[in-house]
Amino acid sequence: METETPMDVETTPITNNNNNNNNSNTTIVKKSSNIINEGDHVILDINNGEKFSVVKVKFGSKVKIGKKQILVNSIIGESYYSSFQVSNEKNTLERITQKEIDDRLNNLVELNQNDADNRNLDQNNTAQKLTQEDINQMKEKGTDSNTIIKTIVENSESFKTKTSFSQIKYLKKKIKKYSTIVKIIKPTLKSLTEAYYKKDSRKICGLRFDSFGQLLTLGNIRANSQVLVVETCMGLVTGSIAERMNGEGTILSAYIGKGPSLSIVNNFGFNTDVLNTIYPFNLNITSVLNKGEDISKLPPTASSGIYDKQVKEKEKQKQKLKIKNDKEEKEEKEEKEGSGGGGGVGEEDNGPKTIINQRNDTSNENIVKLLKDGVWSLVIVTKYSPLNILLSCWPYLNSSGSFVIYSHFPQPLMEVHQFLHKNQMAVNQQISEIWMREHQVLPKRTHPMMGMDGASGFILYGTKVTKPIQKSLSSPITTSTTTTPIKTDSLNIENKVIEATTTTPKPTSTTTTTTTTVEEEENCESSLKKRKIDEEQNKE
Repeated sequence: METETPMDVETTPITNNNNNNNNSNTTIVKKSSNIINEGDHVILDINNGEKFSVVKVKFGSKVKIGKKQILVNSIIGESYYSSFQVSNEKNTLERITQKEIDDRLNNLVELNQNDADNRNLDQNNTAQKLTQEDINQMKEKGTDSNTIIKTIVENSESFKTKTSFSQIKYLKKKIKKYSTIVKIIKPTLKSLTEAYYKKDSRKICGLRFDSFGQLLTLGNIRANSQVLVVETCMGLVTGSIAERMNGEGTILSAYIGKGPSLSIVNNFGFNTDVLNTIYPFNLNITSVLNKGEDISKLPPTASSGIYDKQVKEKEKQKQKLKIKNDKEEKEEKEEKEGSGGGGGVGEEDNGPKTIINQRNDTSNENIVKLLKDGVWSLVIVTKYSPLNILLSCWPYLNSSGSFVIYSHFPQPLMEVHQFLHKNQMAVNQQISEIWMREHQVLPKRTHPMMGMDGASGFILYGTKVTKPIQKSLSSPITTSTTTTPIKTDSLNIENKVIEATTTTPKPTSTTTTTTTTVEEEENCESSLKKRKIDEEQNKE
């Protein structure tokens, strides 16, 4: 009899060389990415988007859902996007399918199939015979949510006079109130953005998932690239870039303040290879480099949330390994010296050595080295003025590199656009408004969603150029004074940017020059007109 092999199980044959044992097949269980494991970060979608909660799955841990603390042990081993119902008696999550939810909705009460309408409904709150005390007593007795909803419907005088659409809406509202359905969602850029946008959009600068589609595309974010990002969105922008690059490339994440705030990066559930591509550093390093000062005086880069556990544990393991290797090398050296063997230099070099992974090096010296190598993409999403941040990071963006700046208001982007256009520092600049309208698609009820934001901010994007456009310098009026031509070789935009960000302007003294003024030009024109008039009179 043949047995069916599950999707997440792989069967591989293992051959034994002994003659007494026959060839046998061994089942190896593979860890699937679609299965919830202990230690994973998940998003709890409570009552179809009513509330979102991002939690880390641990055996025996509890999550606050509503007013109760619920155990999450039952979700371990289940697949993502599974639905669970909160059990009021045991305070646990019980597996439930979408078909069971729909059947329960249909079996609660028989819907009205006639052509009823809502013209005779009165909003005087007298249609319900049950009081709140009666409902609370049923809850205290541990009555099932289906029984409570069915009792409420039976004691409603206006339910039978409603249309079928209104009845379904009424039942869904009561199900949300008296029963809790939780869906386990896998953390991705889209799901995390929706969760944090629903919770508090100000913490992520009002970014929606459609905003990230334009940010990542216009910023030319791709694998095997170097990206410089400045954000104040708790690490959501950094995590979105890391998700697209998937561990291939370098992400320089600049922070403003005492330390990096990259807590959302943890919720993506990245492996160590992806986390090692993120290099957090203080934005003051760029200002010190622009001034030409020594960076040794700066404090070391503060640790962030993504490095607190995983990278620090690796560093401890490396230190232990280094101590062990040094001890072994010392013992081997003592043995060789004691035995008088001819251990040469070549034998000493073959001993175990500690290999330092540069991808984990977040020191200021390594950050400076990466900055001087240049980046190909610059992404700025902050609540501060983007112009000063752009000028501080501009020297480290390679020529023909892409930059994209997000702001909730258009005025800061207009300042950046005018500055870059005036100094001829970028081409293909454009400011666009992010706009999206979500629609509800249901039979006979398709319409735009009423409770949503239409706009999600503005984006400025363009391409950096190194040399400005050369213009021919010519004066239409010749004077007796000799003028020296302007040297275009000394026009260096990046040096002007560095000077503007590091030095304060000094008042300059005005000097008189022998140049043609506006009054002299007007006098010349008036004299020419008089001469023409005199010549015409002489001819007559």
